[in-house]
Amino acid sequence: MTRITKDPAERRQELIDAAEQLFLENGYGQTAISDIVKKLKVAQGTFYYYFQSKDDILDAVVEKNVAKLETSIKQLTRNGNEDAAIRLNYAINGILEFVIPRKEVMNYIHQDINAVMHARLERAAVERLIPILSDIVAEGTLQGRFRVNYPSESVEFLIAAIVYLFHQPQIYLDQQHCERLCRTLEIMMEKTLEVNDFKFKLKIQT
Repeated sequence: MTRITKDPAERRQELIDAAEQLFLENGYGQTAISDIVKKLKVAQGTFYYYFQSKDDILDAVVEKNVAKLETSIKQLTRNGNEDAAIRLNYAINGILEFVIPRKEVMNYIHQDINAVMHARLERAAVERLIPILSDIVAEGTLQGRFRVNYPSESVEFLIAAIVYLFHQPQIYLDQQHCERLCRTLEIMMEKTLEVNDFKFKLKIQT
């Protein structure tokens, strides 16, 4: 039988994808390295060629998802000549539109068996998003668009409010409640940033 040799980058991605699926289905703690290689029908040595441990591949799974989100938000806000309030509105909607369609995946992540993966994913996403949004708020403050003494800290509280939405899956079962939360978040943004002559418009689709 002819041995099939795959491109290293392709094989590494296959391992990450397989691990992600197993972590979601069975939980991080309940998934062994042997389960990952068995799913792909490769030798255990193949895993250790790319990753040192299960913890190492978890970092890769987290990086895969956070990198997608980060790239998406950077693309939405890359036009530095555009109004800072509009760019911030794009960014927040970009986060909502990225996560909310993945409600099924988020429900998996929020299960107790996925606590390790959930905590690491949330921490990494927050750490990567805060600088992007903080830069927009800082620019808007310098331009007189916002009145904010602490751009980064203001964004931290804003991100915390958004994270709350992702921790409450029952929200999406009540469209009216969901819409009220959305309007409340818009008001919070306007008051926190003391934005001049602009109304934030957020989209939370149930």
